[in-house]
Amino acid sequence: MSTSSPKGPYPWETANPFASGLLAWLIPGAGHFYQGRTVKGIIYLVCIWGLYFGGLRMGEGQVVYQKPKSQANGSRISLSLAAQLGVGFPTVLAFIQTKRYSSDDNRPVGYLEHPLKTDFEGILLGKGPGHADGAGRLIGTIELASSDIGVIWETRGKFVGTLDGKPIELPLSGSLELERPIAGGMRRQLRISVAPSPSEHPHLQQSIRGSIPRSFVDGFLAPPDPESLRELNFRLAKTYDLALVFTWIAGLLNVLAIWDCVQGPAYGIGDEDEKPSEAPAGTPPPPAPLEPTSPAPQESR
Repeated sequence: MSTSSPKGPYPWETANPFASGLLAWLIPGAGHFYQGRTVKGIIYLVCIWGLYFGGLRMGEGQVVYQKPKSQANGSRISLSLAAQLGVGFPTVLAFIQTKRYSSDDNRPVGYLEHPLKTDFEGILLGKGPGHADGAGRLIGTIELASSDIGVIWETRGKFVGTLDGKPIELPLSGSLELERPIAGGMRRQLRISVAPSPSEHPHLQQSIRGSIPRSFVDGFLAPPDPESLRELNFRLAKTYDLALVFTWIAGLLNVLAIWDCVQGPAYGIGDEDEKPSEAPAGTPPPPAPLEPTSPAPQESR
């Protein structure tokens, strides 16, 4: 009669539990890879990071951040960020970005030290006869350079692109309002006046307002400026709230993944087989099988 032999300890029992948990927190699924549980590692990595970065994209990169001290209102870590911290390494970068955001050198820009040429998306605003705050969609390229004219700096340049799909070129001149270099989001807010044209009414005032690209290093998980955040909430409405929820679920889901990595699974999916049952302590061993006896020899008469 044959019996099945034990298969030995499970991966989460032989691997270092501290290393497994730390890896699982830093990168979802990494602790499972470390234990050799590849299937679960892939599932957690794809699902958790899919939710997290999907939420970031929906919220235009402005849903995961640590508030600077000037905006924190006495709370060091918000409940929102506490939930998102479950994802690990990506969210930890938010603390570094907050420190960079709060640097004295990171301020809104009123003049350019070097000429600027980049993509621009925004609107054309106008005040005056025939322009009751009218707006048109601008898409194109902006070129700007600042010069010191004595008392103040003046920025001049041009916009070349389309206005509501029609080609247009606008001369630009006046004071520049450019969002600080390091802030949340991959777009940087910009505003400047349109230079007066002799063919237009002398009381007409026009300006362009929109955004230019921001580098990934300066925008990823950095705190957004309050004005930009209000504009984003107004524009995205419920989509912004949904983006937040996605990042919260990702963080909380990884907490369960860490538990699964350190303590073992609630259910198996093929990489965790059921252990053979063991008899409780103190149970007497089963009786040994009786050996067959040969019949007693018969006496001959």
